[in-house]
Amino acid sequence: MDLGTVLGFVISAGFVLLGGLMGGDLLLYWDMVSLLIVFGGALGHSMMRFNLSTAIGAPKAGLVAVFGKVDDAGEIIEQIVKLADIARKESVLALEKVPIDNKYLAKSIKFMVDGYDATVIEAILDVDINAMFGRHKDGRGFFEAMGESCPAFGMIGTVMGLIVIMANLDNPDAIGPGLAVALVTTLYGSAAANMLFIPLSNKLKYKSGEELQTLQIIKLGVISILAGENPRSIREKLNAFIAAE
Repeated sequence: MDLGTVLGFVISAGFVLLGGLMGGDLLLYWDMVSLLIVFGGALGHSMMRFNLSTAIGAPKAGLVAVFGKVDDAGEIIEQIVKLADIARKESVLALEKVPIDNKYLAKSIKFMVDGYDATVIEAILDVDINAMFGRHKDGRGFFEAMGESCPAFGMIGTVMGLIVIMANLDNPDAIGPGLAVALVTTLYGSAAANMLFIPLSNKLKYKSGEELQTLQIIKLGVISILAGENPRSIREKLNAFIAAE
C-alpha cells in the first residue's frame, strides 16, 4: 500500500472536515442534488472523452495509485549485476535456473536463454514500454478529466441554484434549498478535484515514471549482459539511472 497516498487523503479530508465541524453541523454541507450534479456530470463528461473500456477500468487504475508496487530500481540493478556475473562465469543458459520476480526481466532472460538476438529483445521491450505508457496514459487521463470537470460542474450547479433563487424571490421557502445547491456544488466540485482526482492522476503519473525507469534499466542491463560486459561496468552504467535520487 502507498502510505503517502492514503495519509495525504486522510490529512486533507480530515482538516476539511475539522473546519466544517468548527463551523457547525456537518449535515449543513450535505446535499444530494449537488452531489449528483458534480459527480454525475463529471463522470459523463469524462466518459465522453475516453472509450468505455477506459472508463470501466478507471477504478482499477485508481487502486494502482494506492496499492500498486513498483520494483525498487536499486534491487533490479543488483539482480542484473548478479545475472551478468553468472552469465560471465558459466553461460547465458545458466540464467534459466535463476528465480526472477520482475516479469519483464524474467521474460528478457527467457529470450536470452532461447537465443534471441539483442536487437530483437530490445525491440520487444520497446513494445512493452510503449504499451505500458499507453495504458498508464489512459488511466491517469481519466482521473485528470474528472479533476478538470468537477469544478466546472460545481459552477453549473451554482448557476442552477442562483436561477432557483431568482425565480422564487417571492417565496422564502424556496430560497434556502436554492442557495444550498448554489454553494455546496462549488464546494463539492473543488473538494473532489483537489482532494481526490488530481492527486490520484499525479500519483499514477509518478508511478508510471518509476516503472518506465525500471524497464529502461532492464533493457540496458540485458543488452549489456549479451554483450559480455563486466558486471562492475554494468552496475556503474545502470546506477546512472538512480544517481540523482
